[in-house]
Amino acid sequence: MTLYPAFAAYVKNAFQILGSVTAMSPGHCGFIMLPVFQKQTTDVARIKHRRAIEDFLIKGSMSYGQEVAVLYNKPDSGPRDGRPMSQVCVLTWHTSYKDSSPWSESDAMTSGRIGPYPLIRISDMVGYDEATRPSASARVEQRGVACASQLMEGLLEGMSVRDTDRVVWLDVIPNRQAEFARAALAKLLESPNATKTAKYVGLVREEKVSELRSALESQVYNWWDSNLDVAPPKERPPSSTAAPTAETLGLSIIPMVKGKPSFPTSVLLNRFSEGSVEQDAIKEMEKAFHAEFGEVPSSRTTDKSASGDGDGHRSCQVCDYSVDEGLKPLDCSRRATLPTKPVAEFTQERLGAVPGKNGKPTMVLSADFHVWLLNTSEEPMDVPPGELFGFGTGAYVNQVVEREAEETTGLVWRLLSDRDILAFEKSPLPLCELLRKLTVEQGLVDIDVEFHVLANKMHPAKADAEALPVSFRWEVSSLTSKKTCIYKPNAVTAENGDVKKVSFGGLFGSNYHKVQSASSPPKLMPVKPKVYLLARLTIPAGSCVDLSAAEAA
Repeated sequence: MTLYPAFAAYVKNAFQILGSVTAMSPGHCGFIMLPVFQKQTTDVARIKHRRAIEDFLIKGSMSYGQEVAVLYNKPDSGPRDGRPMSQVCVLTWHTSYKDSSPWSESDAMTSGRIGPYPLIRISDMVGYDEATRPSASARVEQRGVACASQLMEGLLEGMSVRDTDRVVWLDVIPNRQAEFARAALAKLLESPNATKTAKYVGLVREEKVSELRSALESQVYNWWDSNLDVAPPKERPPSSTAAPTAETLGLSIIPMVKGKPSFPTSVLLNRFSEGSVEQDAIKEMEKAFHAEFGEVPSSRTTDKSASGDGDGHRSCQVCDYSVDEGLKPLDCSRRATLPTKPVAEFTQERLGAVPGKNGKPTMVLSADFHVWLLNTSEEPMDVPPGELFGFGTGAYVNQVVEREAEETTGLVWRLLSDRDILAFEKSPLPLCELLRKLTVEQGLVDIDVEFHVLANKMHPAKADAEALPVSFRWEVSSLTSKKTCIYKPNAVTAENGDVKKVSFGGLFGSNYHKVQSASSPPKLMPVKPKVYLLARLTIPAGSCVDLSAAEAA
């Protein structure tokens, strides 16, 4: 824990796990690398974090005071390398085994120090290139795989390890480069046929799994390539993060629909997670496919009602987007790229803010009623599609609204198309997909939308046949009287500049016409309006983005 994590709940859970594991056996021991001083922190913060660690150990009935100094050297570094040459660490075990822990015999405990171990050169660190340099915190966090490997061995020196003993490393808070995981894998690859090896278990945060898996796979394959006498050549699977190529991702069989090629969009997209590199590649492949063969009704619209051929059966259970010039609903899983600027340059007057927690960005409403997302952390932040904020308490009022832009005191419930996005069970869905879902999954055939008129979209009539309905598509229009309902939130004031996410929208006051989009869902009725992010964003470390400045958001 060279760098103290920013998420308090994450640290608390980690120490609870450590307490449970050390209580299981006197042979279980915890090794904690206390935070070190670096330019991006202060001595006050370092002492505060160290005190927090002591409190967690006391609450978990674990011993404290067995400090061990880890010594480093920098054989390949220049004189300007200011990284510390030592680090204070703690060996801890459960207080029930204070007189019986075998770790008290280790050299680390008897001498009070281990090392020195070589630190990695800064130019060899992960994330170093000609344009990017590791921050001060990243420089002290990365020690290098060789250093981590020697550190793991040094902790075991002096221990009386028997043939029947097993060594298991449980990495509760891995650093961002997972160096102990890489060191454990390197040790395993050094002796692939050994019958007695140490085991490594790392508790990695979900958003880091894909990156770590790719790094470990690369480490295995590099070893594989250089040890052909031990491991025979084998075709490796494609990387989970590398962009697919024609060799790794392509179509060998093209489905034909009534003599025309059709791209199997739903079949391919469902094989990969939303927002993944593979999905993006498939969408690009689909565009190229349509450019070469033309965008024709796919296998989803091969029935009588969708194609309008006059033969076949209505068996299609998906929405047919071959009408309306091929317009489709907004793809909420797409990745949007918006202009960013450093947080230090954000000087707009704030009406209120929702502090960022648990990996989420800080949300700010500026005086010009623009919604900003701020990433104040030291790492890039991936913001998935989902709910941004609500409008707090309020009431619905039914009244005639001619033009939505003229209604500034509330949020108007009005849909313009069956492609408009609604929030259903906290997930954004186009209206037509929502109606299809209710029909297919719940058997609700005749559904109304409050203050709106629905009518089936129809294919153009042919000379010898009547017009046929388009599969799960509707014409949507407001009432002739223009009557609808308006949600009028209660006024919200920001105490000390902060508000809760559920009532953040109330800061708009009498300027609700400046909210970029606010829609929510027998009869579909509006519940409470919420604002959703309908794209995936990546906000660089220490940067902010103006959501209101781009309609694509």
